Amino acid sequence: RLEKHTFHLWMGECTMTLQDVALQLSLRIDEKPITGEPYLDWEDICHTYLVVFLPKGETLIMNALKLKWLHKNMSPFPTEPIGEHLHAHCIEYILRLIRGVLMLDKIGNYVHLMYLPLLIDLEHTRR
Repeated sequence: RLEKHTFHLWMGECTMTLQDVALQLSLRIDEKPITGEPYLDWEDICHTYLVVFLPKGETLIMNALKLKWLHKNMSPFPTEPIGEHLHAHCIEYILRLIRGVLMLDKIGNYVHLMYLPLLIDLEHTRR
């Protein structure tokens, strides 16, 4: 019989361990940890790696980017993309996957940009 691992956490009642997360998400926990810089200039990083300028206003709130704006400004996919545009579209697609499928949360139509530095060098991230 398969065991189900469910957790009902009340504030201060119990703590999930790394092993619990590994069971829930089927993640390996014996590999290298993911690390990165905590404070970055998000507008500069978006311009450099997504090849778009962020307008002032509601597009970027703290360190979360509006998905609707991102999709609108990255579409349509060019018929003959050059290297940096192809990489930018890959990053945009992965950010939409992260927000829409993998890491659902309560921030609505925004994707947290903490994932963006991890996607800059996809070969390094793969390791």
